[in-house]
Amino acid sequence: MVLKSPSTELKALRAKREIWLLRYEKATSPVLSSLALVYLLTFSLQSILYQPAETWYIWFTWFGYFLWFLFAVDLLYRFLLADGKKLFFLHNWLDTITVVIPELRVLRALRVLTTNGVIAKKGGSFFSGGAVASAVVGVVLIGWVGALAVLNAERTASDSNIKTFGEAIWWMFETLTTVGYGDYAPVTVAGRTIAISIMLLGISLLGVVSASLAASLLKQKGPVAPDGIAQELQELKLMVHNLQGQLSTMNDAVNAQHIQDKDSSVE
Repeated sequence: MVLKSPSTELKALRAKREIWLLRYEKATSPVLSSLALVYLLTFSLQSILYQPAETWYIWFTWFGYFLWFLFAVDLLYRFLLADGKKLFFLHNWLDTITVVIPELRVLRALRVLTTNGVIAKKGGSFFSGGAVASAVVGVVLIGWVGALAVLNAERTASDSNIKTFGEAIWWMFETLTTVGYGDYAPVTVAGRTIAISIMLLGISLLGVVSASLAASLLKQKGPVAPDGIAQELQELKLMVHNLQGQLSTMNDAVNAQHIQDKDSSVE
């Protein structure tokens, strides 16, 4: 009977756990992202119509609580299965934000823009792979959710000037375009927290898109050498070609001399 060492058993256990985690994420991620898209609809209706006494509004609210509970359980379960626990929440920053700030749980719908998502499933370059569409949809989604979340946080504050859907959309356009007229601004702690989160998310999304674009262009065109280096490489290629020609000539001469010496020895 062959006994396995503790380190071998530990590695095998980690491998099985990683495989199980990958299968779990592959199976649950589309479902949770689809639920987030449904919540985007219910959240929008609640924010725009805002009839908290109505039955449909109460049911939508309970659906939001249930969805947040699912996201929290999913995040905790994946954290327990993951090996690199120190960087887990950093690597899963979007899921973490949707749990820490429940008002932003609808941003879980951004999962459809990832490599396993609906828009980004096409392979190829930056433009054919859906990255541009992902960027546009991502910015629109972040702006829409941010406007509605700030509206919900500000509409009941007495000193707030963001009371209507139109005012919230106007504020979001000012924020996303970095115009910042200052005519509308959140005054509550919740509103300002949401605004900061939206700003950071927007900057992160634009950074990712810019990096993807640069990588795609480099992959298509290849590394471009400066003119000086390119000229030196051309000169080196020419020098190597000349040396090869000289070596070939010398080799022919040596072979001819060898044949001549051999014939002389025979005579």
